[in-house]
Amino acid sequence: MSSNQSIFNYKLKNRNKYVKVIFQLAVLVLLVGIIIRAVFITDEYKPLSAKEMVNSDGFIALSYFGVDRSGSAKYISKEELEKQLSVLKKQGFETISQKQIIDFYQQGTPLPEKALFLSFEDGRNDSSIFSQKALETLNYKATMFTYADKMDTKDTKFLKPNHLQEMIESGFWELGSNGYRLTYINIFNGDGEYLGEIEENNVPDKTSIEYYNHYLMDYLRDEYMIPKETRTEMEERITKDYQFMHAIYEDRFSSMPKAYAIMHANSLYNNMHPAVEAANNKMIKEYFSLHFNRDVYAYNSSTENIYNLNRLQVAPNWPVNHLLMKIQHDSKWTIDFENGDKKIADNWKISNGVGEFDQHKIILTTEPGKEVIATLTEKLPSKFTASFDLKGNVMGAQSFTIQSSDSQNQLKMMLEKNVLNVYKVADQKDESELLFKQKLDEINWSGADYAFNKATQYDFMTTQQGSRIDEDEYPSTLKNDRHIVLSLADNKLKIKVDNKRIAEVEMPFSSSSYQLLLGGSMITKQNSHEQDTDSIYDSIIENVIIQSQDKTLYTVDESKSESFLRSVSQTSSDIIDFFIESF
Repeated sequence: MSSNQSIFNYKLKNRNKYVKVIFQLAVLVLLVGIIIRAVFITDEYKPLSAKEMVNSDGFIALSYFGVDRSGSAKYISKEELEKQLSVLKKQGFETISQKQIIDFYQQGTPLPEKALFLSFEDGRNDSSIFSQKALETLNYKATMFTYADKMDTKDTKFLKPNHLQEMIESGFWELGSNGYRLTYINIFNGDGEYLGEIEENNVPDKTSIEYYNHYLMDYLRDEYMIPKETRTEMEERITKDYQFMHAIYEDRFSSMPKAYAIMHANSLYNNMHPAVEAANNKMIKEYFSLHFNRDVYAYNSSTENIYNLNRLQVAPNWPVNHLLMKIQHDSKWTIDFENGDKKIADNWKISNGVGEFDQHKIILTTEPGKEVIATLTEKLPSKFTASFDLKGNVMGAQSFTIQSSDSQNQLKMMLEKNVLNVYKVADQKDESELLFKQKLDEINWSGADYAFNKATQYDFMTTQQGSRIDEDEYPSTLKNDRHIVLSLADNKLKIKVDNKRIAEVEMPFSSSSYQLLLGGSMITKQNSHEQDTDSIYDSIIENVIIQSQDKTLYTVDESKSESFLRSVSQTSSDIIDFFIESF
């Protein structure tokens, strides 16, 4: 090789190295920019103008327990949170501040046409990180409820005063309080054994706790549920808790938050011991300007007591239409529901609810207390195979029905609390005849699937009755994961669940063609181990494929370009999440 060639190759190698380094730096700068946008506050909140304040009737209040990257039994995923808030913005909802609520009740100052008080519980770091982008994009304001005793803890799950101060200064956030501490009292396990008082972080296994109350909600009681303290001692204990809280907020922020949300909700002013209620009521009115005491409904009218307001705690497993249905039911505002892909949605007729359709999934949301039904408009031949996956909550009824062409007769199959039931329904009557029933293979679940939400009032005799969890009951957040295959031929229907033959049923009627109906409904629980008064159910069905004689009659497949874009988007999201969680 000549000397010139060596010099040329050397320069070429250096040039390639420089190009590579520059490219890597460009990618790194881009990635850092994306991470900064995802983690740090880069915008400022812009308040609405006075002319947009036209509402003198009321507002809704929504609360999220926590937000994380992919979602869990306790925390909503960041993707679903962004979707829900974006839909609310599109529907015309605008967020309001604590001061606006105070002025609304004390001075009659109007609010935005669709006013929303948005909040997050527990002062969690991940809630701040994973919701910030949505707040900035939508110009939304939220309250971060915090526990005062977490201000000095080394636990990185909780926001510290310097972080909270930065959030407040941005205008996107306000400070609220859940109280001084999260401590459980008067605890009994499922065997009726007394466990006393335990701080939340020290609870070994929440599924083993059967009865408990929160620190401010009752007298401290012994193993016979007899008070261990006098009224004076109880009042001093509760008063000190509020005083400790006040001292911390004054020291860290120079003032108390205006908004309070007591733990647990729905007990104060309801079924609490009168002396305990009086002690709390006195301190709340001394330290706070407004109080969100209830968590079942979303709407607050102009006649509500400012110290007994509603905030709806949004369950992490609710799809967006579930939230919208709840808001419509509570507020009586007219809501536009999400239909998803219109081309897909046009293949189905919905009754008693709404449906959201995309490339893989059908989400059917009931009207309160009703059974939602989605009917495939295309008629099916006398010989076909239908397969799909059921993903709705186990504690509900997911149905799939074969109906005659004249709509007079049905073979209705329901998966309810992990039991498959097959019914004959004739002449569209309410009465049905059970043809087949079988419990499916047991579902494995752990404490991570369990939403710990069963604080209540109780006496000693109640604690000795043992576990309130019936053997046929499951956590309300636990989802089905069943693959169903229906094969109709020669007037016989074969039913497979998870590739296992479950039943072969003689069709109780014959028809020249059939229709497929998918549906779902809420069921009444037989226990009180979880506080759940929701009357709305989401039937979730994925990967519907219907075939007849090697011909596909119905399926929804995404294009290669859609699949590629979805993969790129997911990869980018995973990279950002990796850096957030690592650093």
